Amino acid sequence: MTANLNLYSCDLTDISLSIETILQVVRESKGIDILINNAGIGKFALAEDLELDHWNRVLTLNLTIPFLLTKYVLPHMKRQNFGRLIHITSDADHIGFAEGSLYCASKFGLRGFADSVRQELKGTPITVTTIGPGRVDTFFNGKKPGDRPISLNADDVADQVMHVLSQGQRCEIERIYLKSTFE
Repeated sequence: MTANLNLYSCDLTDISLSIETILQVVRESKGIDILINNAGIGKFALAEDLELDHWNRVLTLNLTIPFLLTKYVLPHMKRQNFGRLIHITSDADHIGFAEGSLYCASKFGLRGFADSVRQELKGTPITVTTIGPGRVDTFFNGKKPGDRPISLNADDVADQVMHVLSQGQRCEIERIYLKSTFE
């Protein structure tokens, strides 16, 4: 069997463009099985030094966009009686740290959103999972792959996504936390 894969590109920091793109996806799709909210940014500073613009940018990408994407794919998933919603959060979805108030607020919020949507979907074959990795060796926060060699790799997170997607309809993995054994 050949999978039907359509790729769409969009600047997720632009709310209007994001809505326009997800509406296009919904219009052009025969069904939407999977939504993985993986985009994220951080701004790390003392709360008193954060600007409203910082707050708005981080919350838009880390929380508002996952809400909008979920909102627009859920009716499709409900009609087809199947779906997988996966939100990549962070260990910062349950651990606050100095100079992380904005980032933590966005990730705590995403975890709370996912938990609430999971309750709304109880009794349906649509699952909601959060995957909260610790530090990952990526381009996040001005770094580049290789800068944090003892951290998790992006593949470690992707493996967990594939694990969630491999589960049968009866099985819902609510939350996965991972960290590097070397940190």
